[in-house]
Amino acid sequence: MSNPLIGVLLAGLSGISLSLIGIAFRIGQSRNVVPLHIATSIGICGAIFFGIQMNPDYLRQIPLFIYGLALLNALGQILSMELTKIGLKKGPLSPVWCALNLTFLVVIIYSAVFLKEAINVFQYLALFAGILCVIAASNLGKTDSGKNQIISLRDKILYGLMLILILLGNSVVFITIKELGTRIIPGSNSTYLSTYLPNIYFILYLTMAIVCGLVAFFQKIKPVSGLALVKIGLMAGVGSIAGLFLLSLCAALPAALVFTINGMITILGGTLASVLFFGEPRTKAWYATIGFGVLAVLLANFDKLFY
Repeated sequence: MSNPLIGVLLAGLSGISLSLIGIAFRIGQSRNVVPLHIATSIGICGAIFFGIQMNPDYLRQIPLFIYGLALLNALGQILSMELTKIGLKKGPLSPVWCALNLTFLVVIIYSAVFLKEAINVFQYLALFAGILCVIAASNLGKTDSGKNQIISLRDKILYGLMLILILLGNSVVFITIKELGTRIIPGSNSTYLSTYLPNIYFILYLTMAIVCGLVAFFQKIKPVSGLALVKIGLMAGVGSIAGLFLLSLCAALPAALVFTINGMITILGGTLASVLFFGEPRTKAWYATIGFGVLAVLLANFDKLFY
């Protein structure tokens, strides 16, 4: 891409597209379309998108452990989506949306512990900012008996722990991508992800669609209408695929610049939409949550941006 400004614009548009997922979560609340329904829709859209691109012959070459990772990712999504449903009942979208989008912090820790990658000072600061984000977000929950009551320390801790579990559950897929992007195929110089990328994404999305869809089916949670389910599901699914596609168009630009812009816009897009369209109050804790979330994204890529 010859014009970096166009790349920056595309990275921002990608973030806006991905923020549609958070908006779908909030709209779904009033129509009984739960996060598991939305995750299933995203899985179906992703499986179709990457299914068109993949080489069917490669499916027989892909080792079984990758299918196991896909199942583990689907289980992580179930944990994350079920807790997202609870989180949206107990508080606003913003803290949940930040938790869902700070997954790179878990990847940093995983890479340091299991892949022996060094953590620089800015990444340590990013981890600290992420912790402060969760602490601030724990003040945005509410008691079961009313919005205006003072939240007890116990409720804050439980709400904060729930946000951490949402973060961990949603991080499984990114840890999988990191692992497959660094693991070399035996007898080759290529990684599994670079060789089988469309096939691996197809497996991840299809497994998520099947497993999340089955759980949602057995829960027997019925949306107010089939049309509402399709509309909200498509909003999230198209937002997810458009976000990934726009991000791929920025591949020629420095990754730190692209992912910093994309990450900040994704967080800001979902949280600002929650304020503008759903009346979420902007308190000191809200500003701190969003501020530390965006700061964590910036710090995680700071050394690559300016050095």
